[in-house]
Amino acid sequence: MKLALLIIASITVVAVVLFYSTTEQSLNEPADMPWHITVHDANHSEVFGIELNKTTLEQARQKFGKLDGLALFKSQKGDYSLEAYFGKVNIGPFSARIIANLDASQSELDSLTEHTIKRVITEDGSQRWTIKTDKQSEQGVRLIKSLSYIPAYSGMDQQFITQRFGEPASRKVVDETTELWFYPQQGVRIMVDNDGKELFEYMTQTQFNLTAGEL
Repeated sequence: MKLALLIIASITVVAVVLFYSTTEQSLNEPADMPWHITVHDANHSEVFGIELNKTTLEQARQKFGKLDGLALFKSQKGDYSLEAYFGKVNIGPFSARIIANLDASQSELDSLTEHTIKRVITEDGSQRWTIKTDKQSEQGVRLIKSLSYIPAYSGMDQQFITQRFGEPASRKVVDETTELWFYPQQGVRIMVDNDGKELFEYMTQTQFNLTAGEL
């Protein structure tokens, strides 16, 4: 029993060392890491090879692979949003789920409700529709205005994040285990969860400023 525990411990140590050594090397390589963000101007920034407000959904699909689906949301305030789900995407040593928020007018999104399969009410009271398959293909021309990145690796703790993104400009406590970290210059908001997985949200500086006013 003790031998088995020693073997498991040794494997764990080796895995951690290999992971961090790989990550450290990637900092010096031209890879699409979550902390490699290029701000072109206030309305255009780039991460994972996706330039916000310029790259289309179809271009992102060619890079990330097949879509898991598209969903239309309507908040309790009555605002619509359209999200595309890429499922599991491998970028460097990490695998993650990526969600793209698409650019569309409120009137366009309102009309999409007529082309849905079902509607459900989410936990926060928003409405969620699943877009029909034939209408999903038509959304490929839409521009991506923001990205959400949810890594499968749960070891991106506070030290890991600050070493790569730096100290946040500000923080907001969500609950006992979760904080929001704000990086306005990069257009990044990170949900740091001590008991779960982190959520990285990428947007332009202009959108970041607008979103910050809603929090």
